[in-house]
Order: sequence, then structure tokens, then C-alpha cells
Amino acid sequence: MQGVLFDECERREVAPTKGQLLKWIGNKQRFAPEIAAYFPWKSRKYFEPFLGSGAVLGTLAPQDALGSDAFAPLIEIWKTLKERPKTLQAWYRDRWQAMAGGEKVAEYEKVKASFNHAPNGADLLFLCRTCYGGVVRFRQADGAMSTPCGPHAPVSPAAFDRRVDEWHGRVAGAEFV
Repeated sequence: MQGVLFDECERREVAPTKGQLLKWIGNKQRFAPEIAAYFPWKSRKYFEPFLGSGAVLGTLAPQDALGSDAFAPLIEIWKTLKERPKTLQAWYRDRWQAMAGGEKVAEYEKVKASFNHAPNGADLLFLCRTCYGGVVRFRQADGAMSTPCGPHAPVSPAAFDRRVDEWHGRVAGAEFV
């Protein structure tokens, strides 16, 4: 289908990210380099109205961008990535270490309870990386996050730090609202 739509466009090579920063339902991480390859070479500003995992924005790494979402804890993650990446790394490391030093599911449930009591980016970041299948779900009845802990081993803090370092550079030209 793309060939039919974009035959006359000159494609550019776009370097994919080394790993996704956030797991998010419907993320385009796998397809982001192909999507980004069809963007115009010269754009004044890139707009990402439904930011989520930021896969396309991170792959494009535009000099001027606006990423937005209605979910405040998600935007808190992106603002912290841009403005205070070491803080983002600490958020993840602190929760990962508590999980590694305790009972995995019980520690996950503590973070989920904290988030449900007072939604915040620090808890959401960890939940996105550790929940079942990376699918953050909220109950319709009360709006609480309901996704159980995933069976996988969460990415180590060292690996997450490398992702933050890479993504921090990729979002340097973005504003998040």
C-alpha cells in the first residue's frame, strides 16, 4: 500500500532506536523507521498528538517537535526524560531494586497501588516496563490500573539507563504538553 501512496516520495534512511523506552499498547516501535522514512526531508515542526511510547518521534529525533497526550503521568515521564534524565533513571532503578530484593509480584502490586492512589510518572514508568505484555489497562468502574505483573524479567537498570541516554538525545528538540 505504501508504494502506491508514496511512489513519488524520496525515502530517507532513518536509524532505529536501540530499544524502546516505554512499552505502550499500540506502539509503533517495530514500524517507526519505515514510517519515519516517508516523512518530508525538511519539516519545520513535527507534531505527535497521541504520544504514547513516542516511537515515531524518537526515531525521527526532530530538531523541533511537540509531543502531547491527555494522560498527565505519561507526559510527566517525557518531560522528565528531556529535562532530568538521571531522575528518570533513578525512578526505574529504585523500583527495580525493590522488586529484585523482594517478592516480584508483591513489589509490583505495591507500585501499582501507589500509582492508583496518586497517579504519577515514576510509578507509571515502572509499571509500563513490568506489566503483563506491556499493556497498561484501566478499569472502567474506578479508573484504576488493573494489569497484572508480567512473567518476564524486567530490563535491568543498566540497560534502561542506556535507553534513557539514547532517548534523551532523540527528544532534545521536543516540547511535551
